[in-house]
Amino acid sequence: MPPETPPRKEPVAFDQIMEGLLLHAMKGRLDAEARRRLLGAGVDVDQPLSSAYPLTVLVEAIRICADVLYPDRPRDEAWYLMGRRSLEGFGATAMGKALFGMARVWGPRKLLAHMTRALQTAINYARAHAVDLPNGDVELTAEILPDYLALHGQRRLMDPHFLRGIIAQLVEVGGARAPVVLVTSAAPLESRYVYRVSLSQAQPLPAPPAPPRA
Repeated sequence: MPPETPPRKEPVAFDQIMEGLLLHAMKGRLDAEARRRLLGAGVDVDQPLSSAYPLTVLVEAIRICADVLYPDRPRDEAWYLMGRRSLEGFGATAMGKALFGMARVWGPRKLLAHMTRALQTAINYARAHAVDLPNGDVELTAEILPDYLALHGQRRLMDPHFLRGIIAQLVEVGGARAPVVLVTSAAPLESRYVYRVSLSQAQPLPAPPAPPRA
């Protein structure tokens, strides 16, 4: 009897990123047509979310949300902005509040060092690592995990512009604003993207207002 072929691992998006995107970042912005399109893509925003969704559902959800929010923006810019909004929405989830509760204390450098943890709460097929550069900047690499490389050769599993938006927003969560530049190719089937986060040029952001007293 021939050996059994192990089941192929499928890339998925977890409910935290779907909740952050659809229930928080898009709160009040999803009209009947957008909800219909999302339902056709595989997610019903009027029902409790599933624990995980195929990556194709997340990609289509981002596309639909970008059409709603940024219909006149170039595609890459719209996806960058959606990356920012998605992380902002994730911060409103229970998981996001726990992960970013100490964000201002940690600062952007330590948050970037925890990028893999942030990714693992959202997707199952990628990792990231950050390296401090001599001038104070950070080089952050995001890459597809080896088990998913063959599948990535058939279709894009990561979007470099969406990721750049996530990184830029993560820096702001840490209390600063800094340029984030993709320094590798943005070709569709690249399995690894490298970003330079210019923390040497970071501008501090004002502290958020304190919540009202009960």
